[in-house]
Amino acid sequence: MVIFEITSIILLALLLFWSIYNGSIIYVGIRNKRRNQSQTQPLHTPQALPSYSLIIPTKNEESVIRRCLDGILNIDYPKEKLQVIVVDGNSTDSTIEICNEFKQKNPQTFQIITEQNTRGKPAALNLALTHATGDIVAVFDADSVPEPDVLTKASAYFNDQKIMAIQGMTTSINEKSNILTRVISMEEKAWFRMLMGGREKLQLFVPLTGSCQFVRRTVLQELGGWDDNSLTEDVELALRLVEKNHLIKYVPDICSGQETPASLKSLFKQRVRWYRGYMETAIKYGRLLNNINKRTIDAEISLGGPFMMVVSLLSYINWFFVAIFLSQSTPVLNFTGLIIALTAVSLATIGIALISTERPVRLKNILWIPSIYIYWLIQMVIAGWAFLKLVFKRRRDWTKTTKTGSIHRGTVQGGLFS
Repeated sequence: MVIFEITSIILLALLLFWSIYNGSIIYVGIRNKRRNQSQTQPLHTPQALPSYSLIIPTKNEESVIRRCLDGILNIDYPKEKLQVIVVDGNSTDSTIEICNEFKQKNPQTFQIITEQNTRGKPAALNLALTHATGDIVAVFDADSVPEPDVLTKASAYFNDQKIMAIQGMTTSINEKSNILTRVISMEEKAWFRMLMGGREKLQLFVPLTGSCQFVRRTVLQELGGWDDNSLTEDVELALRLVEKNHLIKYVPDICSGQETPASLKSLFKQRVRWYRGYMETAIKYGRLLNNINKRTIDAEISLGGPFMMVVSLLSYINWFFVAIFLSQSTPVLNFTGLIIALTAVSLATIGIALISTERPVRLKNILWIPSIYIYWLIQMVIAGWAFLKLVFKRRRDWTKTTKTGSIHRGTVQGGLFS
């Protein structure tokens, strides 16, 4: 019993440290949100601009690919410096036919590649990389709708030769489809505006997030491309960049829209892959701590997030059973109750901070704050399931998130369990 209590206190102390650590980064991100823009000036002449290879992996994307390719064509950038590579994983719908329409109209820009064997997104990206000719390789998911100025802005930052990769900000284009998409959108805003913003300001680890990401082709080829066996190939690549001491910059004014999961089933599949991928990558790259600096330390703490969510879940379960069924008061129980209360306060604070940035500011938006806590509980359960799949070495599948093609900015409607 004593060993159990000591172990519980140690785990809870780690959880408290992790919460305070991330809370501090978020605080910096909030304070720095209105920071001055970079002094880097855009490159004005087409001859000075780098060329880009835009890779778009697809598999049964007929509901979104036309919207994505329209967005790509609307990018304000010299077409002779633009290569668009669609790499398809043997789609059985009309994805290829839609892509061919764009290729016929833009034969010098578009290239369509079909995989012989579908093995997930990282393998598709590596296949496309063998055909890439641009100075910079950009990745956009099939549901992406990039802003017209993404490449012009990225070029301005890549003018700094120390920058090897850039992560832009993605925003939800179906935020108000239903309750779930609204809450996920709030989570994404907290992630990019606060946590990523704080990491950039403090010059900590900036992870790549899978879409609206840009990497110099020479560096990407030097690293051997993406890891075919990774469930989170974007974060894994970012860690190899950090391991080589390459600089990754987060730029919030390089923006692209994308869909958020519109059902719990879709969210569950996406996050199980994410969390298991994070856990596997954290274990694989524990060696980063052989070269201790603030980026490598922050990278390991960041990757430990899903593990901390599992600890949090176990703490909640322990607190519930002891408090409800045994009616006992112990130091561990009291400490757990304190952390649960602090978590609720922290989530509420983040929610209020997010709502205060919305325009126009509406008091009724405060009603969304309780849903953030419910969403956190759901995330803990998903992390727990991902942990079990990792421990018992269940089959690893690179599952694709279902997309609907929805762009909804009106009143929240629809069902959570659709």
